[in-house]
Amino acid sequence: MRKCVKRPAPFELINTSMKAVIFSCSIKDGKNSDTQAWSEVFANSMNAQGIQTEIINLKKFDYEASTGPDLLHEEMAKCYDADFITIAGPVNFRHPNFYLRNLARRFAHAHIKAKAKGIDLFENKLFEVCIMLGCLSDNLDDGTMVRVPYYGRQTGTVKGLMPPVKYIEEKHPEPLHLSCWNPSDKMGPQRKKLHEDKQTMDDITSTINAFKDNYVAHTPKFDLETWMDCFKSEDPRAFGRGYTLSPDNLSEESITAHRKWVNENIEDAHLKAQVFVAMKERCIKADYYEGAEMYFDEQFELGEEGKLHAGDHYDTDYTDPNANYIMAWKKGGFRITRAANYRPNNY
Repeated sequence: MRKCVKRPAPFELINTSMKAVIFSCSIKDGKNSDTQAWSEVFANSMNAQGIQTEIINLKKFDYEASTGPDLLHEEMAKCYDADFITIAGPVNFRHPNFYLRNLARRFAHAHIKAKAKGIDLFENKLFEVCIMLGCLSDNLDDGTMVRVPYYGRQTGTVKGLMPPVKYIEEKHPEPLHLSCWNPSDKMGPQRKKLHEDKQTMDDITSTINAFKDNYVAHTPKFDLETWMDCFKSEDPRAFGRGYTLSPDNLSEESITAHRKWVNENIEDAHLKAQVFVAMKERCIKADYYEGAEMYFDEQFELGEEGKLHAGDHYDTDYTDPNANYIMAWKKGGFRITRAANYRPNNY
């Protein structure tokens, strides 16, 4: 008689001594989000290698539009005993989106409060940032499509907003990033087939190996209550609250007040554009086209005034291996292929 061997349940394969959290910072619904797709592939790979991993999808909390309790604050408890924390999110209008920036500010706020208490809040935790780019390809004069290098400007922006935490030592030739296939970048992998893309999986494997190589077993030197208190803020506008309006708060009066607040409180035109385009899409989704027109008017004004980059290119020869790729203004040109920001984002 053959002896039956009981196979362990999936959770029994996980080494609970290593824990990871991935923040998925896309404003798109999960099924349409490159960030969420990559986060799921990354989490599956981490779990397969014995690292208990959970994804926190910021889209589910929409803190920037909420007026009630800070539900995202409660999620920060999952990072208390996490060893690895990855922050992944997209670029809109050449800048990390507001989910990314506001999350980084949340970590920075916690660091400042902890430091005042004499606590090293993120001791022995390892961090990584993965940026989702809309386009990493360009056309030569003869029409040949080539890949554009990523030197990490947006990665640096996020890290600059973060507190002084420890990042894994990069083993990639470029900072961790991804540009999926889209109308403006046909060289990228398909969102639904990331697990079949060699470069994506090589980058993920390299990142996991770097986490494991630098892993330090530890127990927090403070309790969960202290951890959570450090992330708390009494400022009603902390971490970007008020950047957007919720779908149940769309009216001519609320949108007029919101447009005024954005124009008076967000200086960078590209960051304003992120908010206006997101809200334009939210109004369309809510079947409130008058509101969408109000936000499109703001978006159009930014472009008409020349405050948004109408187009750009790399002022060098891609075929020169010694060239420094320097962004330069494309005179008289509107680079529609850089306009992934105008694609439907289902916000």
